[in-house]
Amino acid sequence: MQVGYIRISTVDQNTARQEVLMREMGVEKVFIDRLSGKNTDRPELKKMMAFVRQGDTVVVESISRFARNTR
Repeated sequence: MQVGYIRISTVDQNTARQEVLMREMGVEKVFIDRLSGKNTDRPELKKMMAFVRQGDTVVVESISRFARNTR
């Protein structure tokens, strides 16, 4: 299953561009956070991590949407 993660930094920003990408890539389930990337307490990211299983593919628009720091 392809699982998508969308993050925008503020509630004023729009998820549409990332949602279009997810549809184009055939993503079946999408999780959306509206929080800064520096915030490690992201509820939808936690839900996604609990949801995915071995063999699933996680799709993000760019690594910066997933995490600000990859360490």
